[in-house]
Amino acid sequence: GQETLRENPGTPGQYAGATLLGVPGRTYTLRVETSGTAYVATSTLPAPVVPFDRLSTQLSPVGNNNIQAVANYTDPPGTGNSYLFRQYRNGRLNSTIFVQNDQFNDGKHVTQVLRSMGGPSNDPNDLNKLVSGDSLRVEMQNIDAGVYEYFRTLNLILTTNPATATTPANPKSNFSGGILGYFSAHSKRVRAIKVP
Repeated sequence: GQETLRENPGTPGQYAGATLLGVPGRTYTLRVETSGTAYVATSTLPAPVVPFDRLSTQLSPVGNNNIQAVANYTDPPGTGNSYLFRQYRNGRLNSTIFVQNDQFNDGKHVTQVLRSMGGPSNDPNDLNKLVSGDSLRVEMQNIDAGVYEYFRTLNLILTTNPATATTPANPKSNFSGGILGYFSAHSKRVRAIKVP
């Protein structure tokens, strides 16, 4: 079916449907029209995300003992699974990109440490710095290969040393027309804890 998506007033830039329900294995198309030009993206909804077994924290083994989130899950057999982790500190999204595929851990139990970008900080509002007493929520999304590639290449661009980098490029998008952005049909699981 077709549905016109409306922007969610609580989260600008995110659009949601009221009646559209995802079916694993089905490919979805998003068409955006602006100023007489249409941009199209497709995304295939993967199987429901694997069980997100546990969320915990650990002290970083290097550096200044920053607290890191740790997601434990078991990847199902068969390569091609990709995951995006969203980490929220006290309800606010950490901008660090946590993306993983099963190229090296197909069918295995995975302990995924979510290492935040940034150095030491005394700023209590720094979203990259977990402290005891924080509310920590992690969303694990099962994403398709195109969305994985977008975040993988975006992460490469953001973490490349500007002094040694070539001309900046956009990440590989699943939209036509060379625009910046992505469209994702995904399933998710969420875990939340209080940081000890």
